[in-house]
Amino acid sequence: MEIDSNEPLFVKSHDVTLDADYAEWIAEVKHRYRSAQVKAAVKVNAEKLVWNWQMGRDLVQKKAEERWGAGIVEQVSLDLRREFPNEDGFSTSNLWYMKKWYLFYSNDADTEKLQRLVGELQASINQERIKLQRSVGEIVKQPVSEIWNTTSANFPLPFALVPWGQHIEIVSRSRSVEEALFYINQVIANGLSRTALVNCFKARLYETKGKIVNSIRSLPWTQKDQSKQWPTDANITNLTRHS
Repeated sequence: MEIDSNEPLFVKSHDVTLDADYAEWIAEVKHRYRSAQVKAAVKVNAEKLVWNWQMGRDLVQKKAEERWGAGIVEQVSLDLRREFPNEDGFSTSNLWYMKKWYLFYSNDADTEKLQRLVGELQASINQERIKLQRSVGEIVKQPVSEIWNTTSANFPLPFALVPWGQHIEIVSRSRSVEEALFYINQVIANGLSRTALVNCFKARLYETKGKIVNSIRSLPWTQKDQSKQWPTDANITNLTRHS
């Protein structure tokens, strides 16, 4: 009989008596492991996002192109890929997105507005302990401060809950900080994949749901019936993928 090499091989141990208590315990063990997988992926995503934010900040504050020439971003890409050949996310285009991401939220005219809106967003997340739904079937409840507790200056903590690909779409398609934070809220609250997020932009969700003027507290953080209608095909790999 030919053995399918793609099928996992299980060997039953000898001298065991499997009962209901064992079944309950092993189910709990599996549950804890899946939860640990999700938490680890979220943590990795957060740390990489901080790195992206800092890279964008460096390119802006150091005035890299003026200082080292128009090809400096490509040079940084080459140096990083040479040093970390097994890592993705160091393409020239991705580095440009990091700069664009930082610049989008760092306009001096919008700084006070951003701080206020992000503060309200973070307060809402911590208060409601937003549920992060992933394809492994887990629901993880973690305040932002527990997911990411490093003190990196000017990095908005709620951003740590959004995968990098979704950040790219948001800053590329949004016309204001308010609109961007609206979609960040949608990603966090509804577990939107990148494809689902793009569909929201195409459907002009921000316009149809009403623009945010002074607060984002009225956004649908806990509308469970509505959230079930949203695509949630994001998975753990998507969290750490930098494309």
